[in-house]
Amino acid sequence: MSEMAHEQTEVRDDTREFAMGRRAVKHAAAGAAAVIGAGALSLFGAGPAGATPATLTWNDGQTQFTRTISNGTPAVGDTITVTTAMYRTKTPDVTYLTFKDYHPSCLTYVVNSAKLTDAAGTHPIEPWLEVKPDFIAADFISEGLNVVSKAGATGAQAPVFSAQYKVGDCAAGTSLTTGIAYSQAGAGGAWDGDSKVGPSITVGGTPGGGTGSSGSSNLPAPLNTLMSLLGGTGSSK
Repeated sequence: MSEMAHEQTEVRDDTREFAMGRRAVKHAAAGAAAVIGAGALSLFGAGPAGATPATLTWNDGQTQFTRTISNGTPAVGDTITVTTAMYRTKTPDVTYLTFKDYHPSCLTYVVNSAKLTDAAGTHPIEPWLEVKPDFIAADFISEGLNVVSKAGATGAQAPVFSAQYKVGDCAAGTSLTTGIAYSQAGAGGAWDGDSKVGPSITVGGTPGGGTGSSGSSNLPAPLNTLMSLLGGTGSSK
């Protein structure tokens, strides 16, 4: 083989090696991008984890109450729904005259959200609703509602009081109590119940839902790598 032919063969070999190297780099980059992309979708596409309700069931005389808060660990700015179902375990039936829903004072009642649901349907409570910093009180009689808890009634047959609250600047990481009070016909208008029976909520997060990080330095490592490959996210300076 001539010297020129030998040199051409070496050039072709080098070219093949270079092309193979480029393909290997491209495949590796594609694999890394797939992994990083999956992480990005998981982080940004799925959103925050689903809310975890807080539920408490207890007996008071011949009545069983089940009280549920739609999210037991809300963040500032969230809206939560609180429901209280009233089941009569034994005869006689009872008629509710009034109902109080106690909540932490850092929660704000959502106007027109208070409702009473029973076998006849869903009934708005306002304007017969007293709104105070740490409770709301419904007057069923003035509203013209006959709220009866029938012995043995289950599911949709039992009366359920519900209301929504906006989470304000509550003490983060602190257990905050809720509760109820009520009056029944034949009880002389006396209030019964417990303003701190529960369940409790524990507020987390920050107002606005984040820390306002700028740039890529505080991102998880895979996303930080991706931002570097893409030229960064810019500077806040």
